[in-house]
Amino acid sequence: MVDTRRLEKLMSHAPPAPAGEAALARRSLALSGHRELRRAGQTRGRSAQRQSVIDANWQALPRGVPDQDHDRKTRQFNALAHDRDVMSRFDLLRTQLVQNFRQRNLITLGISAPAAGAGASFVAAGLISALARRGGLRGIGLDLNPAAPALQRYFELAPAASVLDLLQGDAAPEACLQRLTDTVALGFGQAGAELPGGWGFSVDDLAETLAELTDHYAPDMIICDLPPLLQGDLALSMCSQLDAVLLIADSRRTRAEEMLACERLLSGQTEFLGVILNNYSGSEQI
Repeated sequence: MVDTRRLEKLMSHAPPAPAGEAALARRSLALSGHRELRRAGQTRGRSAQRQSVIDANWQALPRGVPDQDHDRKTRQFNALAHDRDVMSRFDLLRTQLVQNFRQRNLITLGISAPAAGAGASFVAAGLISALARRGGLRGIGLDLNPAAPALQRYFELAPAASVLDLLQGDAAPEACLQRLTDTVALGFGQAGAELPGGWGFSVDDLAETLAELTDHYAPDMIICDLPPLLQGDLALSMCSQLDAVLLIADSRRTRAEEMLACERLLSGQTEFLGVILNNYSGSEQI
């Protein structure tokens, strides 16, 4: 079970960021092409023509096609995610995040964990699904863990071009993104892909890609499934280009010192929203 009470408490009592500190959450070129407006706490007015272009861009994205290759174990696990209590928790988290992001002019959210296996991809998938259940919200989910992409298995969709191709500029968004609904799209990784020269893309590539997606599709939120924060430097490098980050802790495996190490790394890099406990039964302590 996912416990969001710590996050709820943090977000409900967090004061608005002072104007001088707001730049920490807006440092990336990816936030929008109108950074001066965003720094001033303003949003760009959207004309009917601009809205028409955005709608056309969404319609140009292909619908996701169910993948028949997922094994029975994966299908059984995913069925558990449709439990009414699990969905209600993710719906609550979605509503809190959307309200918080709109108040503070944020768009991009990274989801990571200290180490692999804590459930970051599960939480990312649950939050993306919650966006899809709420009419009127536009959302994009990206698997940005090139070494171990996992987001695709939660949606059981056939693969398209890898999101890595999008980051490298080798493919257009409509070749890499699939629509889960009319207003929620997904970009998956490719398992076993060889990464030439390290990650296969640069931090600037990520910034430019997020800027392009923000401009083309005007999403309320872009949710990025990140690599583990304490296993290599890729996740931390990407966090510097994101508005905010959520950390996922497995209540049975994650240690307190790991969470403290993550908080120290994120300090000054992005807005740290808090911790979500996965596999929480009510008795574990971190």
